[in-house]
Amino acid sequence: MDKIKLLKDEYQKINIDKKFKERTICMIKNKNRKKLVLKLCSSIAASIVILGTAAVNLSPTLAYAAKDIPVLKDIVRVVTLGRYEANENGYSAEIASPKIEGLLDKELENRLNNEFKDNADALISAYENDVKELKKEFGDETIHMGVKSDYIIKTDNDNYLSLDVYILNVAGSSSTKHTFYTIDKKTGKLVTLKSLFKDNADYITPISEYIRGEMKRINDEENGAFWIEKDEFNFDIFEKIKPNQNFYINSDNKLVICFDKYDVAAGAQGSPEFVIPDGVIKDILR
Repeated sequence: MDKIKLLKDEYQKINIDKKFKERTICMIKNKNRKKLVLKLCSSIAASIVILGTAAVNLSPTLAYAAKDIPVLKDIVRVVTLGRYEANENGYSAEIASPKIEGLLDKELENRLNNEFKDNADALISAYENDVKELKKEFGDETIHMGVKSDYIIKTDNDNYLSLDVYILNVAGSSSTKHTFYTIDKKTGKLVTLKSLFKDNADYITPISEYIRGEMKRINDEENGAFWIEKDEFNFDIFEKIKPNQNFYINSDNKLVICFDKYDVAAGAQGSPEFVIPDGVIKDILR
């Protein structure tokens, strides 16, 4: 549990800003050496944000051969703009950059695509810099460090396109950061959590109460590891969702609230998701 506490504490200290400056301390153990603490800049466990700065030049190994994935025929689709891959002596990276096409709101389309590309560029640059620094310090010694960034189409129906863009970092342990995008296909607009509900409606309280109830049930019935009560490690317990909490609309048109690894539970719980029943929010939905 000490290791879990260290990872959670470091995760919560990450500074999320528009320049992708972040710090993660990872412990690498070797049977014949003392414990070494390495600063790994490639652990970009930050929300995907609009950078507003010039993109880092891409490595020559990043191929821009678009792979078409049909979403809404002849209207909206997602393509893989680029894919970077590297694998050498324990270091590995696989970074994909999605691109959305066919939105009615072209300003939104351009903003999202610039966001995707800028994040991929920054992640590639951070990974390559990390490899250089680690090779300087450890030479040809095998150091296991990796990063993977890709996307998953969570929903593709007549109403919504929901996209999960994630970053997985591995250095001794692992952490995953998700950013979800839900687009209303009929309007071509990006859906926010607040926009799903009536003006001035309190959606935070009923959703949070339902999720806390589910966390308690899972802890009791399934030996779960959700932080809903204070313990000897003094973890911050989950009390309520954020106004802009990660979410998506699933294929059944139901709201799914999402958390990253270590947000509300021990790492063994992964990245938890909670499908919100219609009865919890039906009176406040638009």
